[in-house]
Amino acid sequence: MDSGWMAVWPVAAFFLGGVATQVTGWLNHRRQRAERAADDAAAVEQRREEFELSHLVELNRLLQEYADTLPPLVAALTTYWSQAPALSDTERGEIFPREVYAATEAAGKAVRSQIGFVLDDDARRIVDEAYVAIDMAASDILINDDGPNLGQMGAAVNLAHEALSARVREIYAGQAPAR
Repeated sequence: MDSGWMAVWPVAAFFLGGVATQVTGWLNHRRQRAERAADDAAAVEQRREEFELSHLVELNRLLQEYADTLPPLVAALTTYWSQAPALSDTERGEIFPREVYAATEAAGKAVRSQIGFVLDDDARRIVDEAYVAIDMAASDILINDDGPNLGQMGAAVNLAHEALSARVREIYAGQAPAR
């Protein structure tokens, strides 16, 4: 019986060695797959953060540019409204400050086109409110209303700048919530 066991032992050892090799290979494959998945997830997160950061900074700049178009628009339209009553329709059309008005419209469109790229819902809502406040102020200026509510607009713009800045700080500090 001893000789029988001695004959089976090499076969059993060979079989057990093969099983151990397969198990080790399987475990290594699982570990490598998990590492690749973690690397892929980290790369996706980094791309998302880079995308968001670039859009937040760009939107912050565009929002300020839009707000900065209002003083020249006020000055141009104040001059226009003071001269318009004494002029004919044709003359009024000739002196209307189209370039200044077009710059304000273009700045507003640039802001509007970027708002949807803000990933944080609260920041997006606050920026949208600032856009609406600037847009309302520009409309008030255009129709020669009692004047725009620049205080309300300024407060909305400042709140938007702070929301965008806070989001940038969260991302840079590594405190961005997982999405």
